Amino acid sequence: MSAICCLIGARKKRKAAVTDETGPAESDAYDNLVYREKHPPEMQKQWHNLTTLLKFSNATPFKDRNDAGYVCAYCFKTYPDPNLLRQHTHYDHAKEKPTYKIGSGMSSFVAFLDIVDLKCIICDHPMDSISILGEHLVKEHDKKYYLGITDYFQPFKLTNEQQIKCCLCTEVFHNMKLLMQHMNVHYRNFICTICGAGFVNSFRLNRHETTHGKKKSSFTCKHCGMIFAAESKKKAHVNTEHKGIAGDSVCQICKARFKNYYQKTRHMMQVHKVEGIKCDKCDKKFNLKSNLMLHIRSVHLKERPYECSVCSMGFFIKRHMLGHYMATHTNERKFKCDVCGKAYATQNSRRKHMKKNHGISKNTIMAQNESK
Repeated sequence: MSAICCLIGARKKRKAAVTDETGPAESDAYDNLVYREKHPPEMQKQWHNLTTLLKFSNATPFKDRNDAGYVCAYCFKTYPDPNLLRQHTHYDHAKEKPTYKIGSGMSSFVAFLDIVDLKCIICDHPMDSISILGEHLVKEHDKKYYLGITDYFQPFKLTNEQQIKCCLCTEVFHNMKLLMQHMNVHYRNFICTICGAGFVNSFRLNRHETTHGKKKSSFTCKHCGMIFAAESKKKAHVNTEHKGIAGDSVCQICKARFKNYYQKTRHMMQVHKVEGIKCDKCDKKFNLKSNLMLHIRSVHLKERPYECSVCSMGFFIKRHMLGHYMATHTNERKFKCDVCGKAYATQNSRRKHMKKNHGISKNTIMAQNESK
């Protein structure tokens, strides 16, 4: 108590000395300095908390996960096995580990932390969550940690599985990008006033707001004049179409480039044997979750929303219903084979014929057209 009184007394004497010697303006400056010491800015609190967590726990920061594996937050090396990433981080980056995100701006700040087998390394006690770990460090080890501030620390449990589970709910995702987007549901730090969507930081909110009507169609490509609803979509277009940078459509294993994400994921399954999303009903695998859902609705749930007006036969896809109608109930055959001239009611029927009888696929035709 006497030490505290001495400290307060020393501050009062120092303040009095400043007032006597320099006047009220400098005295106000001193008051501001003392206030900043007692009330550090938000970013400084976040850095301090993150540094404390990384110094006194086995939590592992990471940057991302791509086709080749998990990306180190410090040197950006990629490891297919999360255990290798953990070993690499804790041994090769032991000294710099607490510096993760130091210097980051508040607007885009978010920390990705792997919390598999999370524990306090002071007492070796296991922890269920980051928040519990923070409280534990304060109560049990008397560590300085700011409680009750905005949460920007997102937990993940990295595994060798292709699908990734959210460790805050029961949702499962096919890739890290979708899971990171989903985490905004749990971290509603910034709310869109138009649709009510939540986001972990203001940068993500601002990027999202460009998709709404008031800012729609305001991003024009200077190369070709195409208009986009968001800056991110325009940038992706410019990189892919005008700069030859494929972004998400580059295989991180062999660096092959693809026109879109769908083609890349199909390549990952066929060439690199990456396991797709398995159907629980029949074990069939798909490279996209949307394709799996279509399969379940069509094959297992037997959904038939489109009905032929003549015979009442049901179809899952409208195009198939129209093809059935033209082939069965009309004599119209407007799609002719380029090789033998045989006519078909639908373009799909003609395509199947050309591939089966003449060995000509859609990709072959596209390649021939591009070479002309």
